[in-house]
Amino acid sequence: MAFWIVAIDHELQLVQDPNDPKHRAAQKEQLEALLRTDIPERGVRLIAEESKLGRVTIASALADANNPPIPWKNIIMTNAERAAAGILEALRHRPGHPDYATMQFWIECRIPEDEIRENFFVDETLRAVGADAESILMLLGDMPVDAVGERLLTAGHNVVSNHDLFPVRRWE
Repeated sequence: MAFWIVAIDHELQLVQDPNDPKHRAAQKEQLEALLRTDIPERGVRLIAEESKLGRVTIASALADANNPPIPWKNIIMTNAERAAAGILEALRHRPGHPDYATMQFWIECRIPEDEIRENFFVDETLRAVGADAESILMLLGDMPVDAVGERLLTAGHNVVSNHDLFPVRRWE
């Protein structure tokens, strides 16, 4: 299978809101344009997205509007699932520090518990794969993109990652 993994900011992935600041609206338009172009070009047959529960995303709206609709699955790991996996508190208390270069962002540190969450993303996506899903789009926060890509490569899949829409790396 071919996986296209796009790093997203979780606020950016939500559909346009009239109250979005101009810069956010422009970023959302950029994401939508990328998806509108590449979903058909790549023949995407499944979209797996780490997204906020109950919120409509640009990718889910495009999936629904496609003819025929493209299956879409939210692969977020809920707090209940994190607690059951024994990682909830570690993720809540993730170490980090200010981004001293810009003083605008908090830089988070990877922790061992991230691997459990990343395995969850992969497992949930593979469970959702239909018979014709040779091309899968995953939208994830920036931190897990490369780790998820490595897991999929190790399993024998083709992987292309895109970090273009995530202008600032907020993890180390």
